[in-house]
Amino acid sequence: MENSLSKSRLAVSTGFFVTGAVYGMIACRIPDLQRQVRLDDGQLGLALLFGSAGAMLGVANAGRLCARKGSHVIMIAIGIAFCCLVALLGTTFSFWQMASVCLCFGFCGGTMDVAMNINGVAVEKLHERPIMSSLHGMFSLGGLASAAVGWLIVRSSVPFQFHFLGGAVVCVLLLLAIKRYVLPSTPDPDHVPPSFVMPEKAVLTIGVICLCAFLCEGAMGDWSAIYLQKVLHETPSVSTLGYFGFALTMTTTRFFGDAVLHRFGPTVTLRWSGLVTAVGLGLAILFPITWLTIIGFSCVGLGMAIVAPIAFSVGGRLGGDNPDHAIASVATMGYGAFLIGPALIGFIAKTSSLREAMILVVVLSVVIVLLAGAAEKA
Repeated sequence: MENSLSKSRLAVSTGFFVTGAVYGMIACRIPDLQRQVRLDDGQLGLALLFGSAGAMLGVANAGRLCARKGSHVIMIAIGIAFCCLVALLGTTFSFWQMASVCLCFGFCGGTMDVAMNINGVAVEKLHERPIMSSLHGMFSLGGLASAAVGWLIVRSSVPFQFHFLGGAVVCVLLLLAIKRYVLPSTPDPDHVPPSFVMPEKAVLTIGVICLCAFLCEGAMGDWSAIYLQKVLHETPSVSTLGYFGFALTMTTTRFFGDAVLHRFGPTVTLRWSGLVTAVGLGLAILFPITWLTIIGFSCVGLGMAIVAPIAFSVGGRLGGDNPDHAIASVATMGYGAFLIGPALIGFIAKTSSLREAMILVVVLSVVIVLLAGAAEKA
């Protein structure tokens, strides 16, 4: 039993790792993709908006799909499609081609994310101890590893199309390798959950915190490399270090997340998380120096690392008899950040500058500090 449970945990952990690796791979090569499709910052933000819209659709319907087919089936099947779409993204040469692929990619990513979390919660219950922070840590580890490999590939001048294709093949093979070990769930088509339930005020506040955290994370994934290239005029290889620093601090912090929460509690942790992000990135914006900017992006990773896991955990406790509905509401609001974030930052960058657009991340981190008290009600 213990051996089987360990394999199930390893399997869902690998799913989180693969998802993070895919996002990290794209984050490193967005400037190359932008040049191939010939988009300005506003157009890029709009194209990414399609991906966010797809993610929202995926999150809203993932619970229903998992109820009908089982989270283990959705996690693997949608995960494989998610990986294959990365390779397809590298073949786009027009705005509408890229937007269409982003829409499908976002849908698969959002669906897989919810399926993984549902499966992870089931494994956690069998473990009878918290493991969600470490699972989210595996997501960050995937992004970190992907960013490190991406840096080497960029330095080797490998075309990003081959980068995407090779990465997709490796990720699909990993999912196929864990297929037999994923904890099976019993489909329950007679009790299909609603797509969205209007949350209570306390849950709504936690959802806003999750939305702020997701937008901050998304800003690093979508714009960190472009920021270093366009604002600080760095080379493509140096520009990958911004996301690498963000992913490194986020990964490290998440693996210690459970201990931090046990020591300080969710409210204090949320306040310090927002403060670290605001101060670190704020200094980087004020003083546009490459090494300081990389440190600032790393502070975002440090600060935002366990905000989302806290939001899901606290939201579930505030949900009372309907924790799944509360978590779904928090997740939907969180992914709402991915819907509005890329376009919002792209719009600000186009009307003023990308440097000024990054101030939005500082503002949102301050909002987290102000709303952290909501976690005391859980």
